[in-house]
Amino acid sequence: MRYLLDSDSLSDLYEPDSPGHRNIAGRVVALAKTDSVVVSIVTLFEMEYGYARAPEKLKLLLRQRISAVQADSPILSLTLEAARLFGSLKVRLQVLRQLSPKASKAHNIDLMTAATAITEGCTLVSADGIYSDLRRIDPTLRVENWLASS
Repeated sequence: MRYLLDSDSLSDLYEPDSPGHRNIAGRVVALAKTDSVVVSIVTLFEMEYGYARAPEKLKLLLRQRISAVQADSPILSLTLEAARLFGSLKVRLQVLRQLSPKASKAHNIDLMTAATAITEGCTLVSADGIYSDLRRIDPTLRVENWLASS
């Protein structure tokens, strides 16, 4: 099984002082040898944004974390198949949540991550509530919350 970590789960994994670190790191260590952790390129976009806006005193640490993520996990690109699915998911989320097109922009990265997980056959690791709605829209989206007690 391939596990696609969302931005928050990935942050918990690489931030030893975060409240979720122990749970996420413990789940990664417990994975079977045939399992793997992967990262979406959009998560790296978010990490680079965090780096760019960080105070100078944190930049070295954040750059090291970004480099570690790239060294530790395969990075999944965005695909045409995921783009097509993104469009469909976004329209259905707008209807489900009665969102205006402008309000739905706040969920673009979540939608890209979900579309990538679905098209790549990954289980998405996230505690973000948006994915509950996305599972209602597309039941092929597999989501696990590694912050919850196992």
